[in-house]
Order: sequence, then structure tokens, then C-alpha cells
Amino acid sequence: MPRIELEASSGHGSFYYNIATPTETSASEIVQAIPTIVLIHPVYTASVIFHLYYANPELRRFNLVSMDLRGHGWTSATVDDSYGSEVVADDVLEAHGASDALKIDTCHVAGIATGGSIALQMAIAAPERILSIFMMSPGPQVEPIESMQGRREIARYWIQARQPDASEADKKAADDAIYGTLQLAYSNIDIPLVRAIRDYSVQKAEENWTGKNLHWIEVLTLRFLDNQPVYTVKTLERIRCPVLLVHCTADVQTVDASLEMIEGAPHWGSVTHPDEANEMLYNFVMANCDASNLCAPPDVVESPFSNDLVPYGLLDADSDSEHSES
Repeated sequence: MPRIELEASSGHGSFYYNIATPTETSASEIVQAIPTIVLIHPVYTASVIFHLYYANPELRRFNLVSMDLRGHGWTSATVDDSYGSEVVADDVLEAHGASDALKIDTCHVAGIATGGSIALQMAIAAPERILSIFMMSPGPQVEPIESMQGRREIARYWIQARQPDASEADKKAADDAIYGTLQLAYSNIDIPLVRAIRDYSVQKAEENWTGKNLHWIEVLTLRFLDNQPVYTVKTLERIRCPVLLVHCTADVQTVDASLEMIEGAPHWGSVTHPDEANEMLYNFVMANCDASNLCAPPDVVESPFSNDLVPYGLLDADSDSEHSES
């Protein structure tokens, strides 16, 4: 399992990452001559959410790089109350961040939900290194009260279920936490890939958000939003690259931004509507990169997460099937 040891501003971490190139599913380094897309996952899950990005032949013309963030997936790293988009951007981008260690000088960044907020912060913190940002379902600068209440309920139910002296009734509260997360992420769309990512993510959460680290769910899902900076127009003017907002309701007028919609897609729409999401990301990066060194789409590509998802019920046919809104 590829890992990188980081000494970042918020502490030490051993971060799981994956690099895919046109010819390798899990490569040791990027191909320097072609563009790189750095993928930033949302809270509650991990890089596994990009399974269908990695399995898309068009997107595999690029380098694809993802990393499990602090408190998520296979990464082992400290989490404290300073956790927010600035901390994560530092992990990924700054002097001791993953992008430097992986020798990525410039990149395109694609983030889903809270990952979009991190992508935006990366473009503000290091505008000379970010070539474009693709933000699917990014949140507002200030989270609505109703949304925060829902997220607090998810955290409360999870903590209730994981107490050492939890009763059988208390333990069932974890089901409510999981159901609330699925409503937020997928709006009750139920397909095999959603179920597989759900079960994978729950297992990782049970490993990461327990014992002395039980409070991490509050830090990662609530404190993260509390710590979000409120950007001024002057701050946003630091962004030098094109921005694509996907499944949003308002444009950002201070940067070169455009808006596209995916009809019927939930919060994490790239999982349930991969054809539309993959095409949008591919076309956006192609419009903002030097494609002269790109090869033709590979005939066969594989996701590095295929084997991880099989134990949770995902079959090859499920990965390729069209989305369902049933």
C-alpha cells in the first residue's frame, strides 16, 4: 500500500495515496509530460469514491492522483480542532505536502462537496500551481443552519453508538448516522456502487472514529465547517485559473467560473451519474491543458479500488452499469 510520511503544520501523518497513469493502475510516480488531476474526496468517505474516475478510459489519459485525508480511509494522521480546508490544503500542497513529495509542480484539482472547498483553498494558497479547479456540489462559505443540524445529528448518533457502555438500543443509533449520511450524499439513490462505498466507508470509520479518537467525527464533519474561512473579493482574486462549478445554484463572479448542472444527481453525483460527471471533468481539463503529449484513451483501464470494493458486494458489471434513481 503506497504511503507518504508528512510533517505538516498540523502534525505528522502517514498518508495513503494512489497514482494512476495511462499504463499503470497504481504507479510509483506520475508521467511528467502529461497533465495531472489531483482528486480531493469529501468527508465521511475516502479516495474510494473516485473508483469510476479511475475506471474511465478518457480520464486515464491523464495522471490521476488521490490521497486519503486525515481521519479518513487508510491514512493514519493526527486530527485536532484546527482542522479545516487550510489544514488539508497544506497537507496536499504546501512545502511538506503530498504534491511536493510526489513531485507534482502544477496540477488540475477536482473536489467533491467539502473536497471542492479544499480545491478552492489550494487555488488561493498556491495560485501559480493550480491550473484549474473542478468543484462538484461545493458548499457555501457559511453552512445553512438546517444542514449543520443534520450533520450534528449524524455525529451525535455515531458517538452514542460507540460509547463503551452503549446499550443495544444505543448501538442501533449508528444505523441512523449512516442513513443520515446516505441521505446527504446520495438522496436515497440506491445502486450497488453506493452500497459498496457505504460499507467500505463505514468499516474505515469504525476503525478511525473510535476509542480515544471518537471525537474525530465532530472535528472532521463539524469543526471543519466552523473553521472555513469567509473569503473576501480580494482573496478570491488570487485565483488565476478557470473554475467549473457542477450541480450548484450560483456562480462565483470574481473568477473565471462557469456553471454546469447534472439533472437528478445527488450531493456526491459522480458515483450515481458517472457518465455525465466523467465527461464534464474530462472536457473541462482538456479545455485548460496542453494535450499535445496525451496518448489515445487506453483500451482497458482498471480502478485501484476494484479489489477493495468486491468484499462489499460490488461486481464488475455493477461498476459499469448505468445509474438508477429507484
